[in-house]
Amino acid sequence: MISIKNLYLSFTKEFDALHNINLDIADGEKVVLLGEADSGKTMLLRVLAKLEKVNNGEVYIKNISLDKVSFKHDISVGFVPKSFVFLNNKTVRENFVYILKERKFDPATINLKVLTALKNFGIESIQNLKVKDLSPYQKALSELARVSMRKIDLFLIDDICSGLVPSEAENIILKLKEMMQENPESTFLFAMSNNNLAQKLECKIINLVHGCIEQENESTQIN
Repeated sequence: MISIKNLYLSFTKEFDALHNINLDIADGEKVVLLGEADSGKTMLLRVLAKLEKVNNGEVYIKNISLDKVSFKHDISVGFVPKSFVFLNNKTVRENFVYILKERKFDPATINLKVLTALKNFGIESIQNLKVKDLSPYQKALSELARVSMRKIDLFLIDDICSGLVPSEAENIILKLKEMMQENPESTFLFAMSNNNLAQKLECKIINLVHGCIEQENESTQIN
């Protein structure tokens, strides 16, 4: 699915945000990038989402060079950033409907997909609230519900448990595990800063420190 060779990304001459990253992730693999702030985990997700341009190195997704891959025709990518991207003055439901209309779904399919997502993530009660009035936890659930409404080949999920109280973070972990179980053929790449929560995802863990891969640990893999 993903092959990264000798990847470098820097914004200044003195500091590499990513330094000599070499990584292979198989189709259907579930992986956590674990690291503290400025470890490079978020930046690596942003590179794969084509939001950052690398200085040197090679990145391939499905054997296609990243600069040539199409997220519309070659592979479907679901990027869930830590700073959520919504239409803030619209309701949760309106945001869901908007994204499906943009993808040309018919009204009946849109209604079914929206109702299913709201129910699966337990957010029916907030569907008519404007996004700007949601708590960080409600936004996290809404973001996962929104990305669940379409078929995704590659999920890129960036540290959405950060800043949540323990009970909220634990529930997000449960929802992420459900998503992995419901999408066994999809590849998941998480960025996380909390080791205990990362372990509970039961995925392969890759540690990043100062933009470098430190070591790899194997945990129980989702089947």
